[in-house]
Amino acid sequence: MKQFLLLVVSGLALASAAQAQTTFSIGPRVGLNVSTGHFSTAERAFPEQASATRRLGFEAGLTSTVQFGHFAVQPSLLFSQKGYRTSGYRLLIDMATSYEEEVRLNYLTLPLNLAFTLGRDGQGFQVFAGPYVSLLVGGNYSDKISSFEEVRGKIKPASVASDGDNRYAQRFDGGLQAGVGYRVKGVQVQASYSLGLRNSAVPYQYNGQVYDNQPTAYNRAFQVSLSYLVNKS
Repeated sequence: MKQFLLLVVSGLALASAAQAQTTFSIGPRVGLNVSTGHFSTAERAFPEQASATRRLGFEAGLTSTVQFGHFAVQPSLLFSQKGYRTSGYRLLIDMATSYEEEVRLNYLTLPLNLAFTLGRDGQGFQVFAGPYVSLLVGGNYSDKISSFEEVRGKIKPASVASDGDNRYAQRFDGGLQAGVGYRVKGVQVQASYSLGLRNSAVPYQYNGQVYDNQPTAYNRAFQVSLSYLVNKS
């Protein structure tokens, strides 16, 4: 009897999978990032007077959907801008001096989401979640200290910094994201939140010794995107 029931359940599962037609669609995606950083309390000076605020960036690239029934796998390849603004006080010549800093980090990002859609064909409301990995391809910063001249420069990818003349961030980032969306025919709108799980701060090396005393910094971002998907199968 148990074997019979198992055969029946297996048959129903196979029939359901056979009826769930797999389709593939791909298309361009553009969006807006509202990003910031999550920092440790070990700020260089006066941690209680340092605060981070959000900055705007954009993302663009290709997204795709492999749909099988109510479920879908949604990989994308995106150029994504993240970063943050900070302000507060630093100790400069034994004086508390105000500063404002803006950091922009440019990534190539590969998110891979698993989505559930109300429609078996991928249409309608959807919820999704999954991991992402990112490769830092560059960035820039601006640093304004009180009445001093504003300093601007590039941010380079590295795992260990060996000089103090440049700014650095970790080459790779990764984390989790989740959100909701809606699709009507080929038009798909999504809103999500990404949680960076990798510290982007870079330790410094001096005279062969590595000093890992930098404040930790993790990427955080809200994202809104618009995609146009074309069915290929």
